[in-house]
Amino acid sequence: PQRACPSCHLPGEEKCPRCGKATTAAAAMKLDVKEIYSRALTHLNEREPDLVRGVLGLTSRDKTPESLEKGVLRAKHGVYIFKDGTVRYDMIDLPLTHFRPREIAVSWQELVKLGYLRDVYGKPLLSDDQILELKCQDILVSYDCGEWLLKVANFIDEMLVKLYKLEPYYNAKKKEDLVGQLLIGLAPHTSAGVLVRLLGYSKAHVGYAHPYFHAAKRRNCFAGETEITVNDGAEWKSLPIKNFVIENFDLTRPELDRVGTYYSDPQNTFWVHSIDTCGAVRLRRVTSVSVHRAPKTLIMFETGRKKTVTVTPDHAMLVCDMTYQRKIKALELKEGDYVPTFENGVMITDVITKRTILESAEDYVYCLTVDTDHNLSANGIFTGQCDGDEDCVMLLLDGMINFSKAFLPETRGGSMDAPLVLTKRIDPGEVDGECHNVDACEKYPLKMYLAALEYTHPKDIEKEIDHVGLRLGTPAQYEGIMFTHDTSDISAGPLISSYNTLTTMIEKLEAELELGRIIRAVDESDVAERVLKTHFIRDIMGNLNSYSKQTMRCTKCGSKYRRMPIAGKCTKCGNKLIATVHEGSVKKYLEMSNRMCENYDVSEYTKQRIEVLNMAVYSTFGEPPEKQLGLADFM
Repeated sequence: PQRACPSCHLPGEEKCPRCGKATTAAAAMKLDVKEIYSRALTHLNEREPDLVRGVLGLTSRDKTPESLEKGVLRAKHGVYIFKDGTVRYDMIDLPLTHFRPREIAVSWQELVKLGYLRDVYGKPLLSDDQILELKCQDILVSYDCGEWLLKVANFIDEMLVKLYKLEPYYNAKKKEDLVGQLLIGLAPHTSAGVLVRLLGYSKAHVGYAHPYFHAAKRRNCFAGETEITVNDGAEWKSLPIKNFVIENFDLTRPELDRVGTYYSDPQNTFWVHSIDTCGAVRLRRVTSVSVHRAPKTLIMFETGRKKTVTVTPDHAMLVCDMTYQRKIKALELKEGDYVPTFENGVMITDVITKRTILESAEDYVYCLTVDTDHNLSANGIFTGQCDGDEDCVMLLLDGMINFSKAFLPETRGGSMDAPLVLTKRIDPGEVDGECHNVDACEKYPLKMYLAALEYTHPKDIEKEIDHVGLRLGTPAQYEGIMFTHDTSDISAGPLISSYNTLTTMIEKLEAELELGRIIRAVDESDVAERVLKTHFIRDIMGNLNSYSKQTMRCTKCGSKYRRMPIAGKCTKCGNKLIATVHEGSVKKYLEMSNRMCENYDVSEYTKQRIEVLNMAVYSTFGEPPEKQLGLADFM
């Protein structure tokens, strides 16, 4: 590429020698798209597909386009790409250490070819009912994911033949033909993929993999002394995140998530301040608390208003652009960047003035999972929460051929979620230390149960129980890990989360209330009142207030106006202006709130609050327009 300054037009590799601006190889030119498209179809000897998807504009430094032929072939096979040129499949992650051949839709004969020669008891593999130990870089995906990967494999094979004039690689006719192929696993907010082999398929819509594999994909958290402000439905209180997590966490009975991190649901319902992408402050519920092994170093940031926060290097930080908030890694946040902070109930921007690398003073770091916006105010600075439990996989060949850094956005954070590097071998001693706590014994000793009666701290007897941490550095770290309780089928539970099958929040709430109705231990009217008081009423009030104070925004240049200009359009570029808060966002929970007041025994006070909000919404927007009815409506 021949780079030059976009203003001075002087050549330069990185920066303009005159003005210092970043150079680019992009230039304005007229293109006959129809002729280029026709040429691509002729090159592939293909008919025009129904729809070839493109983008409105390129966001990389040199505005590097991809071969149009690839877009045509993807349209033919019905696959869609990510910003880096790869095709991915997202799925919820679950840890797995053992399985039976009949559970993964692969015969025992095929598994012998893949290296599974003996079962967990040392007997030769001769049956689909024998229990096998999952190798740490093998993965099981859902049937749906298998069908998707099959389409991607067919696309890649046709691309190899028609575009690169090579032989096809996968030659897959059905999803079972892909068993044994290599994939790349990638977690959100990271840039390091992990090599993994496709071993089989499960009926559940999840990705089953070894705790080592999940642990190889990093997490992000806060230092323990970070102060957060939470509301329990009655009052606000500020306390260190370490204290909040431990107070709401049963340390004697931890749960283990996809990466060996200990987590639990909070003991009570709590709310924190969060912001949406437009910077509006919202109240969001804390859905879980978690404890993580601390990395060797942390990063401390200080703002111009003397606010500080200390996080892990991969923590997702929010930075303020002109019209929205976006996430970048803490490693990418630098002095001079603007971040959103919390002041007297509103979000204001502050500048990073100091960035310091610190050694971890404690063994653990802490985090919360926050509903909807997935961020919270920590030490008065809005930052991201922990990564979610949903990662993606892609075919290795897709990442090798179609990925390019030249496609990534030039803005900082553009490299997130892209496989810049690939871990090809997992060393248990180098991954997240939480997976070292996975038990490896076939049964627990009597001493453990006796210690439990005396409420002995787990650390005091950890050497009495065989676990991964005692096996590090030996061959036993990879094999010989056992389990204490068997199950009939790894997919015997729900095959898909209700959260995915219910499309709207209203449907999810109705399902929650119906579940409360059929469970005798739950008072569904109390559930309804809590939802109204801690969520719906506050949401309607907040959005109604924001509507009355909203600004106008230009859809082209991003300029904001406190009031609509007399010209009725942007005074800078002449483009149309749109509202930043809409009527629908104010009313979205109003109908459901009225219905809950009618159907459940909520307090009179809460009913009156909903009635007052109804009057306020009516005075703002007026009566909804009456629908014109036809004769068919009465038949």
